[in-house]
This record gives sequence, C-alpha cells and structure tokens, in this order.
Amino acid sequence: MSARGRTTGLRTVGGTAGGVVAGLHAWIDGHDPHVQAAVWLLLAHEVWPRRADFLRACVHRSPDGEWWIDFRAARTAFDNGVFDTASSTELAVLDLSIELGTDRFRFRAMGPGNARAVATAVAHAVGADR
Repeated sequence: MSARGRTTGLRTVGGTAGGVVAGLHAWIDGHDPHVQAAVWLLLAHEVWPRRADFLRACVHRSPDGEWWIDFRAARTAFDNGVFDTASSTELAVLDLSIELGTDRFRFRAMGPGNARAVATAVAHAVGADR
C-alpha cells in the first residue's frame, strides 16, 4: 500500500531540503498528473520544500521511506494562517499547488478541449502568451 492510503505509522518530517526534494520527485513518478503538477510547482518555486512550517504541517515520510504531501493538511494549515509569514507570491504559489493537488478544478475528469482552454487561459493570465 502506498503512503497515500496509510493512516498509521506516518510522521511529519523535517529532513534536508535536498532529501525532501528527491523524495517528492520519487513520489510523483507515475502519480496522477494533477499531483505531479502540484508538486512540480512547489519544487520549481523552490521555497516551500525549504520551509520548516510547511514540512511540519503537511510533508510526511512513511516507514518505508516514501515522502509525500498531504494536500488536505496543507489547505487546513494555509486557511489557519500557519504560512502567513510567507510573501504574497509564495502564498499564491502554495494556494495554487494545493488546489492542483486536491484536484479542486477536476482536471482528471476534463476532456482535452477544455483542458487546452484552461491552459491557454492561465497562460494568458500570467502573461506567458505574450
């Protein structure tokens, strides 16, 4: 059973940033695309895997060594102000990552035409299509 389905034997981790990054890369290998996107965003941004408050709130390591993010715990911590010392940009990145990780926008069920429209709209919103 993967760590995602376990409710016992988990512990919040505080490992080195490099260990967390490597562990999360391994976790998303073969995972659902929305989870891959969520974790990729956090890793590309580079801030969150280095923040102790984030690691304590929602990053876990199972007894067999698998690292993972509990996106529901991340949302709870976010909504309760645990990360309020972060910059507005850092918070925006984390907020989007949480929404991706929980499949808030139901991308898994979206057809390719709608998925392309969403991707185009987001690219336009951030100015990437200019």
